[in-house]
Amino acid sequence: MDRYFVLLGCNKLLRGQVCHLRELGYKVIVVAWNEKPDITGDMYIRMDVKDSASIIAKLESLGLKDMVYGALSSIDLAAPTVNAINAWCGNKTMPDKFDKVLSKSDMREAWMAAGLFNRISLADEDVSFEKLCELSCRMKLICKPDVAASSRGITILEQGSSAETITDALSLARDTSFNGRCIIEEFVEGEEFTVDMLGDAYGNVNCYGSSIQHHSLYARHNHVTVIHHWNSRKYDDETWNRIADFGISCYKALGLHSMFGHLEIIMKADGSFTPVEMGARSSGFICSHTVWEASGHDYLGDYVHMLHGGRIENGNYLNGPSSSMWFGYDIPSGSDSVLLTDITKYLDPRIKVLFENHDGLRAPEHFGDYINDTDRDKFGYAILSGPRDVLTYESIQKANELFLDDFLGRKNGE
Repeated sequence: MDRYFVLLGCNKLLRGQVCHLRELGYKVIVVAWNEKPDITGDMYIRMDVKDSASIIAKLESLGLKDMVYGALSSIDLAAPTVNAINAWCGNKTMPDKFDKVLSKSDMREAWMAAGLFNRISLADEDVSFEKLCELSCRMKLICKPDVAASSRGITILEQGSSAETITDALSLARDTSFNGRCIIEEFVEGEEFTVDMLGDAYGNVNCYGSSIQHHSLYARHNHVTVIHHWNSRKYDDETWNRIADFGISCYKALGLHSMFGHLEIIMKADGSFTPVEMGARSSGFICSHTVWEASGHDYLGDYVHMLHGGRIENGNYLNGPSSSMWFGYDIPSGSDSVLLTDITKYLDPRIKVLFENHDGLRAPEHFGDYINDTDRDKFGYAILSGPRDVLTYESIQKANELFLDDFLGRKNGE
């Protein structure tokens, strides 16, 4: 009898999840609202990923009640549907509180209660506009939707921003937020990390990987992440262990179990950490490839095992011999390409290319303003792994500049 797994979402970065679920013996049912999905798996159902009741009814009408073995998604807004499908399958499930999407405000309150949150953070309805203008005169701020997908609707407000600029930022964040609310926070400068965790139904939590985020050198107006680097040598083992411990504390403080945890944190100049936000999910190739390569443990396979009653090992899988990276193309705004090429031609031969997509690279082509994650996603990506001392940010940045020299026809790195 065929065994199926439901994947909510159809972004091309989920291609690795489809491939690995098939390796684990499942046919993949992709559910999304897109008329022309980037991926379709073995079956495509066109429905809103937030509509759990209709999706389950459709699966039942197809006679798949005893043939679906679980669900996952990389979309925060689909986490309640993942929970509902896993409950329908008889799997382990997240706590009932995750039957709705936790807002940034919800997370902040839980982390403050646990003593893990250490920056100014205000909900828009709890602060006057005059107070925001006063804060802006004192510090750099960031305005975010309370509930939103990806990094959309975010504005970084420079110190002393005008009232008009602050008004525009509030409007953008509210319009983008699914609950019409936003938060305004002290903009904390520091190193940004993801912390990728998995917990089981028995109270065990493991940090499978942590990545440093490197921002675009060329995007305008915002910090666009173009590299996630797992198991970097930039910090010593003690620092990575502190990051893992902090991440696990944040996971537990939200009351999460039986699910991935994808956390973003910032390390301040003094070495302390502050959480940004966490999704009850994994993401793209993180779920299927990069964390597995860096940790030596099958992250997605362990998730499936956990859903069916398996246990997770407490602790962390950091500081092994291998490194992995999600590389997103970083094309200077307003540039013109002259030669069709891609990053893989410039890599150290000891670096493996696990997946690649460079459909967005064309020549000749004019590249306009490069502002946010959506712009970045259009260009393409490469999923890389290699020895920890070989796959470094410096080596990849050198390869990227060589690529850009040829792609843009630059001479001597101009």
